[in-house]
Amino acid sequence: MFCLTRMVMRFERLSKDAAGAVSALIIVLIAVLMVSASTVVILLYQGGQSEETTSDVVAVGQTISVDYIGKLTDGRVFDTSIYSVASNDAAYPKSLSFTMRSSNSSYTPLSFTVGGGEMITGFDEAVVGMRVGETRTVTLTPDQAYGDMDQSKLVSFELTDTEPLLRTFTASTFESEYDDTPSAGLTVYDPVYGWAATVLEYDQQADKVTVKNVPTLNAEYHIFGEGSVGWDVLVTGIDSNSNTITFHHQLTDTDSDMIEGLDDDTTFFITMVDEDNGTAVRNYNTELLGKSLVFTITVVSIEE
Repeated sequence: MFCLTRMVMRFERLSKDAAGAVSALIIVLIAVLMVSASTVVILLYQGGQSEETTSDVVAVGQTISVDYIGKLTDGRVFDTSIYSVASNDAAYPKSLSFTMRSSNSSYTPLSFTVGGGEMITGFDEAVVGMRVGETRTVTLTPDQAYGDMDQSKLVSFELTDTEPLLRTFTASTFESEYDDTPSAGLTVYDPVYGWAATVLEYDQQADKVTVKNVPTLNAEYHIFGEGSVGWDVLVTGIDSNSNTITFHHQLTDTDSDMIEGLDDDTTFFITMVDEDNGTAVRNYNTELLGKSLVFTITVVSIEE
């Protein structure tokens, strides 16, 4: 601007004659062009700086490493890349399907190519636009995560239930049920309910085994597992006239998605417990199917 002012003053002095005015005008035009050119150079330089900063932003096609914590919407962790999260159950309660990895060293950042189909859709999309060191928490709907449940794998049952007092088997089905060879007077234990059962009769000619269940009234039996797996039932009635054992599943609304069972080596989960209607569901889908999931993701690095 200082140079331009001097040129204008020179133009005033030279404007006393036509030739001088023309010369001054040419000088002013040159000065304006010089200022414009310098402005273009500055803009180009700034544009170059902007492109350089985008190299730290996650884009589709890049291979990145992230740390993550995956939770159900109730806050229970089902997976993580961070050992301190995996090992601390007090601060980070775990879902039923959570499995501690075999070694501490296996807890490392997860590496994958963004948009390469290696991750569930919502996770892949969530990291786009993040920067190295940035942490983002996202909630994914089932269609963004592991999909919907297979409805055919949901088995409804009554909370107040019954089993027959007397049962009949062929010799082969008895052996399959109780893992033993039938003989009159033999005591076996029901593989599901755990109560004792007595072989009343074994008719080899007719290939018929008659078994009487002999649970204890008002006793509790642990079913579909041992320890923390499975749940209790309470025997509330034994009626020989109707050939019925009546029992009540000791489940409440708060047990939904909090109990797992084992059925012939197949894991299932108790869900949709409805005390008012007296029903519940055994869910043979994997735990994450049909669930909204919460991921906390931190971008550790972007590979060149």
